[in-house]
Amino acid sequence: MDSKIKIILFTFLLFPLSSLAFECSITNLDGKSDAELEAISLQCEKEALEQKILLDAKQRESVTIERDISIIDNKIYKTDLDIRATKVKIYQIGQEIDQKEVDIRTLSEKTEEIIEHLAVLIKRSNELDASSYLEALLSRKSLSSFFIDIDDFGEVKKGLDDKLNELRGIKKDTETAKTQLEESEMNERGLKLKTENEKKQAEVYKDEKEDLLSLNRDQEAEYKAVIAEKERVKNAIKNRLFRTVGGVELTFGEALRLIQPYEEKIGIEAALTLSILSQESGINGLIGKNQGQCTYNQTAQNKAGTVMSNTQKPAFLSITAELGMNPDTTPVSCPIYTDGAYGGAMGPSQFMPNTWWDENNGTGYKNRVSKVLGVSVPSPFSNLDAFTGTALYLSDAMYRCKTAFSGQFDLWSCSAAKYYSGLYNTTSNTLLKHMRPTYSYGYKVAKRAEGFQKDIDLLNN
Repeated sequence: MDSKIKIILFTFLLFPLSSLAFECSITNLDGKSDAELEAISLQCEKEALEQKILLDAKQRESVTIERDISIIDNKIYKTDLDIRATKVKIYQIGQEIDQKEVDIRTLSEKTEEIIEHLAVLIKRSNELDASSYLEALLSRKSLSSFFIDIDDFGEVKKGLDDKLNELRGIKKDTETAKTQLEESEMNERGLKLKTENEKKQAEVYKDEKEDLLSLNRDQEAEYKAVIAEKERVKNAIKNRLFRTVGGVELTFGEALRLIQPYEEKIGIEAALTLSILSQESGINGLIGKNQGQCTYNQTAQNKAGTVMSNTQKPAFLSITAELGMNPDTTPVSCPIYTDGAYGGAMGPSQFMPNTWWDENNGTGYKNRVSKVLGVSVPSPFSNLDAFTGTALYLSDAMYRCKTAFSGQFDLWSCSAAKYYSGLYNTTSNTLLKHMRPTYSYGYKVAKRAEGFQKDIDLLNN
């Protein structure tokens, strides 16, 4: 064996390549032995192979992420098409509802006309019935003509009666159809909201995928730190405390879990409902802290002399009786004299008795809450029942606000202003007063809802 090869072999046996700690470098090669040069070459090949393995893994990872992004893009596009289709359907249903309202008004007018004619005929018929046979004989008309008059009146009256019953039936059917259309519209709005949320979450997920695609190995630790920070913030959001009726504490996550399952069915964002609840009966974000300090018949400085107005008392007594509650000890809100002379609002959502259920007129949100939740006797003092009632009220307000506004902030602010000042017969000046200034009820609710929506988006992702 050649003496030079023996020396190299002896060197390798005594000092394996791994222990020589050679670096893959093309500097300072002068003076290196063949064995050292061979070791450096092998190290370079080894490092090149390691980098190729890493590169292949990264390329496979990038291909996977790019494929995911492509799938998400397609999902976002499809979702956007679904949203457009739903918007068209909502518009069509809205047009049908408007036409039904016109039909109902027309039928009501015709019914009123027939009732007026019937009133005249009934009066005349009563006069004829009161006439004696002697009067008939003494009249200038013949006796046969007199009875013909009576028969004619009877036929006309019967005809008008039949027509009135027919119109009442048509009006009832039209009102039923309008109610069904309104429910369909509410369901479509809920579907649209669900689809918009899916699109939003897909866009957030796509952004995170693209961020991940752009990261190199040196940035992975930083990305993990960001994820850890997100988890910390998410936990802080979920654990934020709300306080509800009776001082019961709910975390933000618990309140959200109560409301969120129904936001798609009702078509109102949970963020807006939570913001209303915080504004309506909360202090410093504690829902319910500003309610339940008075009783309905407690002395107050107003015309009725009590916390609750006389017009609200029958409904309140009916509600408490149905729930088996003592009206004299059931807590209601106290009057805030800067806003009005009366209090009497109930539960965490601060529903007025007539708004929850007006037994005399058969109107209010109780039956609708019952239908959404599938409960027989909902209570304005129950968190879930009250929160659902709030969402339904906001849904009605949102429907009316969409005739004047389109942007989300304005719609939220307008809906909140109607929640505060009344759903019906609110003048444009009153509405703008409660929704535009930064200190107004509606503006503050919409601003808080924006913050809540960011929190909810973070929790959902």
